[in-house]
Amino acid sequence: MIPPKISIGPLTVHLYGVIMALAIYVGYLLARKRANFYKIPLKHFEDPILLVPLVLGFALARSYHVLDNISYYSQNSLQIFNLAGGGMGIMGGILGIFLGFAIVAKIKKLKVLTVFDLVAPSVLLGQAIGRIGNWINQEGFGPPTNLPWGVFINPQNRPIQFFASSHFHPTFFYEAILDLAFFFILLKLSKKLKNPGQTFALYLMLYAVGRLAAEFFRIDTFILSGIKVAYVISTLLIIIGFLLFFQKAKSKS
Repeated sequence: MIPPKISIGPLTVHLYGVIMALAIYVGYLLARKRANFYKIPLKHFEDPILLVPLVLGFALARSYHVLDNISYYSQNSLQIFNLAGGGMGIMGGILGIFLGFAIVAKIKKLKVLTVFDLVAPSVLLGQAIGRIGNWINQEGFGPPTNLPWGVFINPQNRPIQFFASSHFHPTFFYEAILDLAFFFILLKLSKKLKNPGQTFALYLMLYAVGRLAAEFFRIDTFILSGIKVAYVISTLLIIIGFLLFFQKAKSKS
């Protein structure tokens, strides 16, 4: 396994943070390259206001994770701010990112759905890259497996009920592969979708389908009243994406 952090003299580099930074930068470059298609001036990409979706994305991703593990964080409140140790709820992050870009669009007097169309493929690509961080931090894996591609999980990171098992489903890679495949589909179809909001709507549906599939192999996600929260949210995203897609398909602009 790759160590989660590397010490270089007095400097400690957390690979989770490096991967997140890489995901953000690659997404930024992709959006910048596609901006002309949506007639969004490149000057906006140099504006510090782009920190808004970044900050909101991290804040809500961490909040989702903390709520998911409230029994632990209620006893270890200082660990809430230990971002280097991992622990991001991607669904909270997605909400924060798009909420942030809605604020940016309003301030810059851009069409909100057009901005969403621009950034949707970047977000999906960033999600695929970010899942590598789950592998390095040994989080977000599935149940035990004897399959050849099962990943070894250190004893301290195993759920207590599976402590005797050593290899687990690499659910983070399952979702990363799906996200990457859907990214290429979304990127290709976005060139043919002319009405604002359709690319974003397709993103919602594709991501939600991928998350539903991966969720069958997750053993560590948010559960309320015996139901996985991700199931509920993913189903809602599919419905919202479907309605938005066909509503915009009928519009003239």
